[in-house]
Amino acid sequence: MSDQVEITSLVAEVSQAENLAQAIETYRDYAHLLEDYKFIFAAEKGAIPGYAVNHLFSAGAAVRSVFSTERVLVLDPVTFKEMQVGNGSATYPIDFSISLDTMAMSYLEPYMSGQVNNKLPHDMREVFAFIARDEVNVDPGPYIAENRLNLGDVKAADRIFEKLKSYEVLRTLDKEWLASRGEIKSLLTQGEIDTRAFGLISGMYEALNDQPAMDGLREGHRYMYVCLMKMAEIQIKRPRQKSLDKIIEFLDFCDKELGAIFAREAVIARAYFDRGQKLTFFGKIQVGKKDLLEQLKNMAWDLWHIRQLEEGLTMLLNPQSRYFFTALLTFDKRLIEIMDLYPLRSFAFSQKSNEKFPVYAGDWFGIIAGGSEFKGQIVDRFYSDSARRSRAERTRSAKANLLNVESGLESALRQLGQTSEAASSS
Repeated sequence: MSDQVEITSLVAEVSQAENLAQAIETYRDYAHLLEDYKFIFAAEKGAIPGYAVNHLFSAGAAVRSVFSTERVLVLDPVTFKEMQVGNGSATYPIDFSISLDTMAMSYLEPYMSGQVNNKLPHDMREVFAFIARDEVNVDPGPYIAENRLNLGDVKAADRIFEKLKSYEVLRTLDKEWLASRGEIKSLLTQGEIDTRAFGLISGMYEALNDQPAMDGLREGHRYMYVCLMKMAEIQIKRPRQKSLDKIIEFLDFCDKELGAIFAREAVIARAYFDRGQKLTFFGKIQVGKKDLLEQLKNMAWDLWHIRQLEEGLTMLLNPQSRYFFTALLTFDKRLIEIMDLYPLRSFAFSQKSNEKFPVYAGDWFGIIAGGSEFKGQIVDRFYSDSARRSRAERTRSAKANLLNVESGLESALRQLGQTSEAASSS
C-alpha cells in the first residue's frame, strides 16, 4: 500500500468514525500522518460558525448550512494541540459568508428601491433586517456564477448590473438612516455605487477569458444537468416501476456513462422515485412540457450551488482565519427541501491539493436501497473493489464523452415529449 493510499484511508477512517470520540481518538493516533488535512464535523457541542447556520424565516425563506447541526467540531494540527493543552477545548478564528442565490438577488433589487408589493415574499422585510446587520456577511457568488454565461445578451447584462448595484448598496448601507427613517440608502454616492458595481461586472467579463475556470463552471453544471435529465427520463418512462429498480438504473448510468457515483444526487433521485412530483423540487417536471429542458437546466444550477458551498469550505479568504464556513440564503422552498434531504455529517480536505472527503448524515446505502434488505445488492454491484477500480479507470474517458451523453439525454426527453403529445391527440 502506497503512503498516499494509506493516508487517504486514514482520512476516510477519521471522517467516517461512528462518533466524535472515535474520530478524535483515531486522529490522535495518526496526527503525524494527517498534518495536511482539516476535518469539520457536525456536532451537538462545539463552535457555532458565525451566522452560517440553519435559520428559518416566518414565511419560509431560509439560511441553510451544508451541515446537519448548528455547531461544529474541527480537527487540524494547530487546533488539536490547543485542545490537548486546553483540556479538550480550543479557541480559533473563523470567517463565514452567506451566499445569496439568484432568487434572493432578484428580490433584493425591488425591495431596496422601495417597490414593496405582493410579488415580494411576506418575510422579505425580516430577511433584509437579518442580512443588513453589521455582523452578517453575505455574498452574491451563486448569482454571479450562474449569470456569467448570460453576459452576451445586452439586456441581460443591464439587468445583472442593476442587481449588482443593489448588492453594493447593501454592503454600504447607512444603518443610522435606516434606523431613524426606515429608508434604505448607501453611505456612498450613486456614482461610487455605480463604480463598485462596474468593478463586479467587469470581473464577471474578465472571468469569461479564464478558460479553465469557465470550463470547470460549464462542466460542473453539465454533470448536474445530466444527472437530473436521467432521473426525469427514468421517472417519465416508467413511473410505476419499483423505486429500487429505478435507483439501480440511475446508479448504473452514473457508473457506466459518468464514471462516478454522485452521492447527494443519488439520494435526491431515490426521493424523487419514491415521491414523484410530491417532491416539490420536481413539481414542474412533466412529460410534454415545452420548457422541460430549461427547467432541468435551472434545477441543475441549484444542485451545483450546493456543491459550491461544500467547495467553499476549503477556502480561506481571510488569512487570519483558520476556517471558512458557508451557507445559502434562499426563498426557494423547493431547494430548501432538497438541501434538507442530505446534509453533511463531516467534511475533510487537503490544504495542499484541496482534495475533498464529504461524508453525509444517515446511512447512505440504507437510504438508496430503501431499507437494509437490499443494501448488499447496492454494495456488491457498485462498491466492490473491482467496481471502484473500474470507475476510476473510466473517469477520464467518461468526462471526454460527457457532451455526447448530454445531447443523447436531451434527444431522449424530446422524443418522450413528442410521443406523449401524439398519444394525447390520438
